[in-house]
Amino acid sequence: MSREQKNTSLCTVALAALIGGASGGFVSLLFAFKGGKALRQDIQNKTEVFIEQVEGTTFQRAEAIKQRSTDLANKGKKLKADIQLFIQDLKLKKPGYIDITQSDSEETFL
Repeated sequence: MSREQKNTSLCTVALAALIGGASGGFVSLLFAFKGGKALRQDIQNKTEVFIEQVEGTTFQRAEAIKQRSTDLANKGKKLKADIQLFIQDLKLKKPGYIDITQSDSEETFL
């Protein structure tokens, strides 16, 4: 297929899509036309429904994030406690253990 044929095919497809879209829009207005007031009311109703859906989804996501952050905080606290217990076990088992968790002035050698 030559370059000229490709351009012609592309133009034909674009023109057909444009004509089809325009005729579809015309037919939809012809059979489902609403007056200005009814159309504005319909748009307002659909907008309100959309806003409610967005609010509901946002609330659900916020609750899920809140629960996830609470779970992560609890896991962090448990991990901290486990590490502290592990360090305490090391202190008891290892002679000459240096406690690096204390400041320099409080450094204790066992």
